[in-house]
Amino acid sequence: MRGWILDLCPGEPGEMVVWLKLDDGSVARLVDSWSPSIFIGADRGTDLAVPLRVVGHELAWTNTVMKYEKVTDRARSEVVEAKLKDARRAQQVAGRIERLGPFGAYRLYNADVPPNQTYLYERDLFPLAYCEVSSSGGRLQWDLRDDVWAYEYDIPNLRKVELDVEIAKEGKLARPSDRVEAIKLRSDSGEVVIQSSDEAEMILELVKTVRSADPDFITTRDGDSFLLTYLIRRAEAAGVAERLSLDRDGGLMKVPSKSGTSYFSYGKIHYKPSSIKLKGRIHIDVNTSFAYSEAGFEGLFELSRICRMPLQTSSRASIGKALSSLQFYHATKIDLLVPWKPTLVEHFKDRNELLLADRGGFIYEPRMGVHEDVGELDFSGLYPNIMLRKNLSAETVRCSCCPDSKNRVPELDWNVCERRKGIVPLAIEIIVQKRLRYKELKKSAQGQAYERYDARQAALKWLGVTTFGYLGFNNAKFGRIDAHIAVCAWDRRVLLDAARVAERRGFEVIHGIVDSLWVKRERADRDDYLDLKAEIESETGFAMSFEGIYKWVTFLPSKVDSAIPVLNRYFGAYEDGELKVRGIEARRHDTPLAFARCQMEILRVLAEADSVQAAQAKVPECAEVFLRTAGALERHEIPASELAFTTNLSKAPEEYSSMTVQRAAVDQLVGAGAQLHAGEGIRYVITDYRGHDSKRATPVDVIKDETKYDARRYIELLAATCASVLEPFDPRRTTGGLLSLYERRRSPGLQ
Repeated sequence: MRGWILDLCPGEPGEMVVWLKLDDGSVARLVDSWSPSIFIGADRGTDLAVPLRVVGHELAWTNTVMKYEKVTDRARSEVVEAKLKDARRAQQVAGRIERLGPFGAYRLYNADVPPNQTYLYERDLFPLAYCEVSSSGGRLQWDLRDDVWAYEYDIPNLRKVELDVEIAKEGKLARPSDRVEAIKLRSDSGEVVIQSSDEAEMILELVKTVRSADPDFITTRDGDSFLLTYLIRRAEAAGVAERLSLDRDGGLMKVPSKSGTSYFSYGKIHYKPSSIKLKGRIHIDVNTSFAYSEAGFEGLFELSRICRMPLQTSSRASIGKALSSLQFYHATKIDLLVPWKPTLVEHFKDRNELLLADRGGFIYEPRMGVHEDVGELDFSGLYPNIMLRKNLSAETVRCSCCPDSKNRVPELDWNVCERRKGIVPLAIEIIVQKRLRYKELKKSAQGQAYERYDARQAALKWLGVTTFGYLGFNNAKFGRIDAHIAVCAWDRRVLLDAARVAERRGFEVIHGIVDSLWVKRERADRDDYLDLKAEIESETGFAMSFEGIYKWVTFLPSKVDSAIPVLNRYFGAYEDGELKVRGIEARRHDTPLAFARCQMEILRVLAEADSVQAAQAKVPECAEVFLRTAGALERHEIPASELAFTTNLSKAPEEYSSMTVQRAAVDQLVGAGAQLHAGEGIRYVITDYRGHDSKRATPVDVIKDETKYDARRYIELLAATCASVLEPFDPRRTTGGLLSLYERRRSPGLQ
């Protein structure tokens, strides 16, 4: 039979279950006799006799094989391959072996690679790959009729439904004890509403409807964190839990045994709820799926295919996890084992070398203020291209085999391997090349084709960005800070060389950050900038894109100290009127919708101006936008939902001490029965900013129609938002200046 790989997961011990979406639209459930292996190393082979005897009942068989244990190894070494009876027991078996001796006595590998991903690596398959498959003696034989490098590939007609539940809330927040009021299933063919006075009847009708519609995807909002758990609890209360099944395997839905986890990443606390996955049918919680939120279904499909992660896994995974899977695949192909607990350390550096090395990318401080006729040039995917073209990876930077390599790291003079390609360049080659091709295809595409290429390149963009960060991540399986430092050194060289080329041609550098340059030359036109771009590409060897010429562009100061410029806070209008904004309120995820809308309206008015002087003349018109919105706030004409601030909890609720507006919202949510964790996001409206108790703010989830927001405080915050884009054009339009203007407008004599 032929079809597309839709889903796969371990079945009974010794089995991998694969669901294939067939050409005729049906779905076949296939079973392969297969289980994964873990690998065990020790200084002497005889040292493994005891652990293998202790866990022998968990193993199908063992065998001595030759593998690369470390990414830096030049030769294979002898390890024991232990084939597991039950794929789900890998980490428990590895943990038991590890505890039999001091740390490092037993080196364990591939213990935490998900078994369904291992299956894909070993079979050289990927999700949504079109294949021909046959069965013989309980084993599946796969004939791949697809190519992960393909830019134009067929995706089957996948049926999708959105599941939603209306809850008869008895309190301010929905709780598992609240009854189901209605269940809704939306699809392209319409909406099905299930209602009854009998909860059991509604739940069983949901099961029946899903079975009849037979969707391939079920999307939810907060399905992992609440909705599906709620349905399970209501099924238990109604006595039909043993009949609640939404997957294709007939498995009963169960509340996850583990709670979610809070974790720290890039300076912020995040929270990830435990996932509820279906078998043979894909559940996507759109509120927790980074890939889906950034790139939709097309981006998710591309990410899953390239990284060889099942769709339900990749929809919930961080981009770093997806990148790791791609590296694990390449490791499997070259006989490199994946360490359970990484132990690769950085090379020793004395203080002088460390001072020279640990400097990050190069920055030209922006010249604050408003500038005219500035051109912007960006290197295309500079960091991934540096890693790929300079062969930068944990095992290649300062390798022991090529001390006299001609490939040297700038400034540091570190050698880079010339004998082998690193695991990181191996993995990112497909990311770099496919993204470049999708961007080219997008230029001549329209409609759905344009949207498809754009979504795919967006997903690959995030993979490329994450690749650099993972080089220095202490928990990365194949990371090492030396490679991270080498990428930064190359970036500094490239950006400095680009700036020197620009200066030779008479351009003035207005700003430069990592992979972008803003330059200006009097009376320079588009051809002059294109000539500059070509010379920089020739001198550096890296491709650039010319983004355009700004009619005007503003680089903003720090909000803490107005004498200090901020690297990534700017906005401007290109010659065609297109706006580019970075770092200001309209771009921030925590900004209320009404504020972002007001600020963007002001920017669109400014974008009509062809010069700084013309933009200055537009300031009175922009001030009217502020005054109109402020008036609407005072009259409470703007819905409270459009004034909600969004924030992630930086700590557990009980750890808050001061009564901030965030704390006020948290207290109300906890009081209403919510279970909050560090890293979870909350949305709240300021209701009494100058108060001193939990009434300072109200969570969006408990807002009532009669809830009144603190209009005075919102007008103050709106003034600050508008001032950040108006003050550069008129120094009188500060926060205080705008508030004074509003007060004068409110006075009867000035109406």
